[in-house]
Amino acid sequence: MKMFHTVTIGLKPVVGGQEEGIVGRKNNKKKLVVFAIERKGKGISLMYGKVIEHSSAKELGSFMKSTIELTANIKTDQWTGYTPLAHDFENLIQVPSGRKGNNFPDLHRAIMIFKGWLRCMHHNVEYLQSYINEYCYRFNRSNMKEGIFENFMKRMVTNLPFSHKQIIA
Repeated sequence: MKMFHTVTIGLKPVVGGQEEGIVGRKNNKKKLVVFAIERKGKGISLMYGKVIEHSSAKELGSFMKSTIELTANIKTDQWTGYTPLAHDFENLIQVPSGRKGNNFPDLHRAIMIFKGWLRCMHHNVEYLQSYINEYCYRFNRSNMKEGIFENFMKRMVTNLPFSHKQIIA
């Protein structure tokens, strides 16, 4: 599923606990995560996230191409990894993040809510991507009229089943 309209992208390098003697983006156990939110109207309509190894244009571009339409209006900070992607995404603009992220308040709020959920619900996270997927699934369906369970059951009944080979592929 690809996002449309207005998208904000941001990196969050500090998903993980405090590490003694480790400063900045260097880490042993912390994970680098990129998040994207889609804005429709006043609020956030969709959220996507992915654990990435490096904040390079190659990895950021891979995430962006899999989740964002090439014609979407995209707003990012001035991280150098986004600069080469401007020729792939025609409406990509880079703005300073501002003091304490003032230019990206919705993105920062969404990330902080995710981190709060992660800290409260799950004290030891080994497979962070699975938790990000679950959180984004819940977040993206929070505006639906029916609940998550009803939506899940409706999808099971209306779609063809997957074989075991399709699931593990």
